[in-house]
Amino acid sequence: MRFKLAIFLPILSILLIPVNISAATIHIPDKIRVVVSDETDELNLSIRGKYRITTIETGEVLKRGKTFFNIKITPAANGIVFGKDLFKIYAIEITPEREPSIYLGKRLYRGSLQIVRTKKESLRAINVVNLKDYLKGVLYHEVSHRWPMEAIKAQAIVSRTFALYKAQQNKNNYYYLTSDISSQVYGGVYAGRYRTNKAVEATEDEVLLYRGEILPAFFHATCGGTTEDVSRLWKLSLKPLKGITCPYCKNSPHFYWKKDVEFAYIEERLKDAGYDVRSITSIKIGKRDPSSRIIRLEIRSASGVTLITAKDFRQILGSRLIRSTNFKVNVREEKAFFEGKGWGHGVGMCQWGAFTMAKKRKKAEDILRLYYPGASITKLK
Repeated sequence: MRFKLAIFLPILSILLIPVNISAATIHIPDKIRVVVSDETDELNLSIRGKYRITTIETGEVLKRGKTFFNIKITPAANGIVFGKDLFKIYAIEITPEREPSIYLGKRLYRGSLQIVRTKKESLRAINVVNLKDYLKGVLYHEVSHRWPMEAIKAQAIVSRTFALYKAQQNKNNYYYLTSDISSQVYGGVYAGRYRTNKAVEATEDEVLLYRGEILPAFFHATCGGTTEDVSRLWKLSLKPLKGITCPYCKNSPHFYWKKDVEFAYIEERLKDAGYDVRSITSIKIGKRDPSSRIIRLEIRSASGVTLITAKDFRQILGSRLIRSTNFKVNVREEKAFFEGKGWGHGVGMCQWGAFTMAKKRKKAEDILRLYYPGASITKLK
């Protein structure tokens, strides 16, 4: 549902002053559902204290018990094997009486744990946890707890907004987010630190809205001088994500990067992704977009000419190898030599830019105003 007081949004978007809006105008889930293990053949689970196991669909209690350690959970042809018990259903939920009590492997989680047998006859574990505790498990992995507090607070608002956006987007699915870089890195209870937890609490209920709706608050490590227009990567076109000039991330350790990659590795990864590329002879850069990021690459090989988007090329080779799509490439001696700027997709907040702004005594609101122009910080109730 759209925010009914949209007439005031132009003022809010300029001032970025937190205001209270009823959560009734926006879908706010009671819990965040985040995948903490996926497509695995075995889970090792411990519970401290009393617990109950129920069906996800109906809430019917299947079992009650007390503390156990390292119970093995495996998929079965007709359900889920939980220690010595066979539950002839495909999705169960384990809810402790107190929290945090769930140990999955070596990680401790609050909330409850859903276990789903997937179509691949593997297991998926989903932590069902409240938003505040989820964020406390995220921030330490996304920014350093030693960074200036205003940069951490900006990240807290952005991460909260992103989580709620994904919850809206995936509200009909078993889960909303994954716990890796494809969503936000989430590490459960042990990921919490005093300063990152403090930032979550100091910004409680604050989110970014645009025209009365949750903003897709994307972020990345280092933009390399210019953030990217979201429409060049995803089917979105929003004023706050059109891209801006960023003068603040020049001192980032990721501002410049270099990598040399064997042709054989490139050919292997492209083959796995369905591209017929054999014996590369050249890699040429096509057109660049206004942010200097590459739109398309031309790869010549014994198989002919292969055109591939720079976005796909980076994803196929790996984002730790090709850190951004703003690069130059030279080829010689069966290798490709890449020199680039920035780390990440480039959309939204540049984290190292936020770090520098906070070092210059800018507030979280100033940081968000720069990277999401036209958005408003709103305190949901």
